Parts: sequence; C-alpha cells; structure tokens
Amino acid sequence: MADNAVRLISRLVDGQLLLDELPWAARFDFLQSQGYLLRPRYRPGWVATWKTDKAVKIYECEDGIAVARPNLLDATRISDKRTAFLKHISKSSPEIEIERYLSTKELQSDPRNHALPALDVLEDPSDSEHVLLVLPLVRRIDTPEPASVRESVDMVEQTLEGLGFLHEYKVAHRDCAWGNIMMDGRDLFPNGWHPQGRSFATDGTVLKNHRPSRAAVGGVRYYFIAFGISTHNQDLTVGSDGQEPAPELSDNVPYDPYKLDVYILGMVYRRFLLERQWGNDWVLPLVQYMTPSNPEERPTAAEALKRFKLIKQELSQSVLGQRLHSLDTRPGVSSTIKDAQYRVSDFFWTLKPKRKPGPPF
Repeated sequence: MADNAVRLISRLVDGQLLLDELPWAARFDFLQSQGYLLRPRYRPGWVATWKTDKAVKIYECEDGIAVARPNLLDATRISDKRTAFLKHISKSSPEIEIERYLSTKELQSDPRNHALPALDVLEDPSDSEHVLLVLPLVRRIDTPEPASVRESVDMVEQTLEGLGFLHEYKVAHRDCAWGNIMMDGRDLFPNGWHPQGRSFATDGTVLKNHRPSRAAVGGVRYYFIAFGISTHNQDLTVGSDGQEPAPELSDNVPYDPYKLDVYILGMVYRRFLLERQWGNDWVLPLVQYMTPSNPEERPTAAEALKRFKLIKQELSQSVLGQRLHSLDTRPGVSSTIKDAQYRVSDFFWTLKPKRKPGPPF
C-alpha cells in the first residue's frame, strides 16, 4: 500500500494523470458532445500548471487536484454552467432504473421526494457494460455540522418525509446511512466549492468561509443518494450489504426492506446527532421508537414521521434556537456568550422567508 501511495504521488508531481483518470480523459470529446465539459486536467494536451510555471507549487494549482474516487468525476453542464457528477456504473445496477423512476417529472414535482434526481444517463462509448449516471453536485451533511436544534429538527423531518415518500412508491433504499444523505449546499457556499475537495474553492485554493448556518439561509434541502442495492416492488429481500449492520441482514433469510430502512435512518439520528453533538437529546425517543432489534416492533416510515411531529410540537422556540456543541468540547464562559448571540441571530433568521419546497435542480 505504501509503494502504491508513492507511485500515485510521483505521477501527480510529475504532472501525469493517475491511472484511474485515464479513462475519463479518453471520454473528453464524447462528454463535450453530450453537453458536459471536464476540467482542464482532463482535456487533450493538458500540461500541468506547475510544470510550466516554476513559481507555483502543485498544491497551489487547481489542476493538481486529482479524482478522489475512480468511478466519480465532476463536469460542468455546458447549458447552464452548473457542476454535475458523472458516476460510472454497471448496467446491471438497480440504481439506474430506480433513479429513472424517481426522476420522472411526476415524482420530481412532489416536494416530499428527496431522492437526488438523475440529470442524464449516458451510454459509455468505451464500455458496453457500463453507463454514466449524471447527478447534481451536493455536499456532505457534516460540512458544516448542524449548528442548532432547529437545523437538526429540519434534517430529521426532511429525511423522514423522504423515506416515507420512497416507501409510498415501493422503493426501499436499504443503505440510507448518513454517508448516503447529502444536502444542497449552494446557499451555504454561494461561490461554490471544489467538487473533488470540499475544503477547497473552485479555483483550488483553500476555501475561506466562516462557519455557515443552515438557518441563516432559510434552510437547506436534503437528499438520499446511492441506490445501488435498493429494491422496487419487493416486500421481502435478502442481502447483507450496506453501511449499517442491522440485526436482520442475511444473505439467506428474507427480511422486510422497509423496516430495515426505518432502523437504518433511526441509527443515522443516533450516530450523526446524538453521538456527535451536545443538545440533540430531543431525538432520543424517536431513535428508540425506530430501532428495536425485532423488525416487527418497528414503526413504518409514515408512523415514525407522525411520532416525530408530536415530538416537534413539544419543542419551544427557545429549545429550537439552542446552539449545538461538539462532544469533543465542553461549553465555557465564551461559549455561553456565543450561545446567547446565536439565539438572537436565530430569532431574526426565523423571520426571513423560508426556502421554497421542491428540488432546485
């Protein structure tokens, strides 16, 4: 592994594409003909900036940022200059048909639909076994973390709403762990961020931005991604893949994929909210309601949403405006002052018009 890392660094410093990037560079002309433009690094005749200008270092150059995952590359949609992601995916993956289904005009018009829509599906001229699934650029939900109880409540409400929508249309995600929940971060970062490095600006420099707040911009919209092991119209399934080790997972004994989703999402709230920040104890009763070991004791997604709404009704504006703290820190005097300042800011943010419902892509 160490030798491989040395080889990767050597290729980068020498101004060469990584081996995983060569297939992407070979698709440049095809993608441009389909309306998608790759970054300068992948264009024909590319010469590394740090090779032609000795005054700059590789880490100062945008074209020094390589692909992070071999099957995912960003591109600019030529028609509107928006950044999209190209996902190299097997034609046999259920993700293709499920994305097509959830991205229909009828289902996308429903504001409860929180499945990240597919913008396009492109046949790969160099690989008859795969296609390129085109998806909008979204951001991890932990960059930044939710800043207040209000922001955590909004995330729970949207994701429960979205899961209920999927189940209503007989789609079970089966891997809706928090790594597969994203947010539309464009309002938080109006100047954008580098698609291959969330800590970098689009020009490759370090992203300079204060810790933004979801509430300050009227909220963000959350999305489920990665439907690679999802099912449609299946009340029972088998399989042990996925990020969350749920009790019923089995390669041989069939289980209810919808009850699995409820458990996984409940564990999202435990792992992402309860186990990372002070102040999210309000969600514990919901987590306990959604995560019994016995699937038959779990609620449906619709029932979990109803329970959530009852809990939400009991949360005062004072509690909603409470600032959250990382479990790694212990609030002190300065933190108490910042908490008070945040409550004032939160009050004025709530007076602003809320974001419009529905997918913005």
